[in-house]
Amino acid sequence: MAALREILKYFWNSICRYINFYNLASSNHTKMRNISKSVLTLLIVFVASAGLVNAQSETQKKFPKVFLIGEYEEFYNSFVEQYPESLLKISNDSMELAYVNWMYLLKDMEEHSKKINFDLNGLKIWINVFWNKDGGIDYITYYPRPNSRNMDFDKLTAFFIDFIKKYNVRYKGDSNFVHYGSARFPSFADMYIPQSE
Repeated sequence: MAALREILKYFWNSICRYINFYNLASSNHTKMRNISKSVLTLLIVFVASAGLVNAQSETQKKFPKVFLIGEYEEFYNSFVEQYPESLLKISNDSMELAYVNWMYLLKDMEEHSKKINFDLNGLKIWINVFWNKDGGIDYITYYPRPNSRNMDFDKLTAFFIDFIKKYNVRYKGDSNFVHYGSARFPSFADMYIPQSE
């Protein structure tokens, strides 16, 4: 996106210089013709940039919503900067509240696993969760920790994909947000979540 802005800035500056040059050296008729050419050039640039933005969103559609940390490195690096806030930030900078919010997510995962009869017990992973500002989950990346139970990670990826689709929003942010953390199952989340909830 930054490269696109730089391209547009370059073309805009070129067009402005072009117009200024011909304003000084040309008659009114020639000025109008040159301004028309400049406007046409600007239009072409905007159409081309729209194509680039569309191509970028098409690229994002080709990549999975869930994958192992280390897979799809270029794709990961392209979207990670779109999540400027942390779970801590949207939890009013309260470590306690951020931890409770994280426990809610793990509890939701466990409840979903019970609904579809998918066993998470013994699983220990590093996990990154990327939420949009409306609170929906956009991406999950994960990697098994060395002391995790061995399992079919293709099935775990499928579980997370299904979880994202059925996830009920619990919290929202002013912008997209992320949490880089770890999880173990069972999570014993009920021990950390206030009982009045």
